Amino acid sequence: MRRRSDLHDIALRPLVALMVAGTAGCASTGKKLPGDDQPTLATLGQRTVEVPKDKKVAANEEQTIAAYRKFLEVAPKAPQRSEAMRRLGDLEMDLADQRSAAGQGPATGPDYRAAVKRYEDFLKAYPDDKGNDRVLYQLARAQEQAGELETSLKTLDRLVATYPNTLYRDEAHFRRGEMLFSLRDYPRAERAYATVLGAGSRSQFHERALYMQGWSRFKQGKLEDGLQSFFGVLDARATGLGNEGSLESLPGLTRADRELLEDTFRVTSISLANLQGAESIPGYINDTGRRSYEYRVYEQLGELYLKQERVKDAADTFGAFARRNPLDAQAPQLQARVIEIYQGNGFPALALDAKKDYVSRYGVGSEFRRANPAGWEKAQPLVKTHLTELARHYHASAQKSKASADYQEAVKWYRAYIAAYPNDPETAQNNFLLAELLYEDKRLAEAAVEYEKVAYQYPNHAKAADAGYSALLSYAGQEKAAQGEALAALQRTSVDSALRFAKAFPKDARNGSVLTNASEKLFALRDPERAEAVAQQVLKLDPPAAPAQRRVAWTVVSHSAFEKGRYEESEKGYREVLALVPEKDPARNDLVERPAASVYKQGEKARAAGDNAAAIGHFNRIAAVAPTSTVRATAQYDAAAAMIAMKDWDGASRTLEDFRQRYPNHPLQAEVGSKLALAYLERQQWGRRPASSSAWRQRRRTPPWPARRCGNRPSCMRRRPMRRAARAPPPPRPTNAT
Repeated sequence: MRRRSDLHDIALRPLVALMVAGTAGCASTGKKLPGDDQPTLATLGQRTVEVPKDKKVAANEEQTIAAYRKFLEVAPKAPQRSEAMRRLGDLEMDLADQRSAAGQGPATGPDYRAAVKRYEDFLKAYPDDKGNDRVLYQLARAQEQAGELETSLKTLDRLVATYPNTLYRDEAHFRRGEMLFSLRDYPRAERAYATVLGAGSRSQFHERALYMQGWSRFKQGKLEDGLQSFFGVLDARATGLGNEGSLESLPGLTRADRELLEDTFRVTSISLANLQGAESIPGYINDTGRRSYEYRVYEQLGELYLKQERVKDAADTFGAFARRNPLDAQAPQLQARVIEIYQGNGFPALALDAKKDYVSRYGVGSEFRRANPAGWEKAQPLVKTHLTELARHYHASAQKSKASADYQEAVKWYRAYIAAYPNDPETAQNNFLLAELLYEDKRLAEAAVEYEKVAYQYPNHAKAADAGYSALLSYAGQEKAAQGEALAALQRTSVDSALRFAKAFPKDARNGSVLTNASEKLFALRDPERAEAVAQQVLKLDPPAAPAQRRVAWTVVSHSAFEKGRYEESEKGYREVLALVPEKDPARNDLVERPAASVYKQGEKARAAGDNAAAIGHFNRIAAVAPTSTVRATAQYDAAAAMIAMKDWDGASRTLEDFRQRYPNHPLQAEVGSKLALAYLERQQWGRRPASSSAWRQRRRTPPWPARRCGNRPSCMRRRPMRRAARAPPPPRPTNAT
């Protein structure tokens, strides 16, 4: 088909011919041009001729058509008539094309009848013209544009039959195929397209003919043959485009190319869906070029199934590619689609299995990582997501069912995440949930280990302190079932963990209870020095620990000091303990004994050092420190003994007389009479009786000294050693105030 510029050129040819003729005429007249005074050839090289610019000839198809029509009317015998008729037909065809492009013409469309009539007249007038193949081609085209498809088809049949080697052969057969396809004569259309394809890939109609051949076969139900044609189109269009991005976003494609590619994938998917679906694909992927776009074949088929609401078929198609090409970079992407489909369409159990499959295929230890590092990196965000979802799912199931299998499954996925991504920001949270899960499952030893990892092995995070405290709870739970050496070992481990907690989280509000409990355990483990040091930490907390915790801490400090013989410190500590105990607290009576025991021990210590005066002061001070204590009587008796040792007979008499009246039933009353008698004798109070007359007489008949040594002389009397006072019982162990 000639273009508009060609037709303009054709229209101007007669004018050019006339100009050439005019020039020739001027040359034949012999007229001289200006400057032709010297008629020699040598002067021609020096001659200058000014040639004016041609005026543009305004091109107007309608005027040109009118001129040609006028020419044909007035020159029926002119030798240029055949050329003029052909050119006129082309001009009329071109004018109809212009009107068609501009949307002009009658209501039924642009008028091609003039062009049809002109070409038909030409063929009648010049049936043997050597350019009739072109005329037939133009006539068929005009007839097609005029809507006369069957007539146009006959014209094309005539063209290819009369001129089998014409330059218009490929296009003519292609147009025949299109018309036959429109007329639903699919077998003949297939053959027409096959004729075009027989010319090889050099034909500009090859690709379109291959596409339409596939459709012709598809319409006949020859799906396998049609797929061969469609895959041929994909070989030309999809090979080398890559698998990144959707078809709509592929670079380097014109709009027509993209539409052809999309339509080919669509009909390919329809054909496959009418066969065996994804199972039919491998038979067509038979070379390297097709493997480069195999992913898109599965993808497009799966998308077609989704549009048809065939959910299971879509998921199976995506999964089939991942199974067939496990190491392909796009395999994770299609496997991810399987999960999306199941989740989005209400198949949670299938989605769960698909997630397990995804994690198994593309996890840290997978073969995919070694074979395709780049693809593995892209898959990791979803691997992490699915690991977390699997762990949380089974964690929730375990909380509902309390089944050991669910706990174990959740633990498995939590551990898999932690092992795969030890430095991921989410790992600490998942590790904390693992520890919580183990705690819920009563696996306290494992829980304690995981809690401590969360608390101390990750960068600072929100759950660190909670994990550290939960580790202590795990140890406490284990201690309830332990005995003997196992219990002691657990307590030591728990104390170490508690001290670690206090050091790592110095501002945590739970430090008071944590350190208090640790100090108690250390004291129970007979480690008073560490127990006292930890108790001092409790007392130094800022803000201060709770009163109950301070009470225990002071108790531990006091006990430790008492056991180390630092009785002044223990006395002070016990007073602090009493200050923290309400007056009506039942435990207060027992606590009163503790400062009294500390004071009594100070007296004993002074007496042992020979400082009876200091001893007397401490023994007497008990009455003020702890007037209701049980050791007060013993201390008063020992104070009197110390006074006798110092020959303070007045003080001894008063102290013993007070003792006799205050504690009439005390076991030491049997010793008081002899001591008073000695004091009275030393004071020469002969008329005083220390006890009943019978006791006094008994004392006189049985003197406390040997007669053979002293001869019954009063000046020779020696003080009978006093019975050593009973030691005050050690204070009880501190009770657990936490």
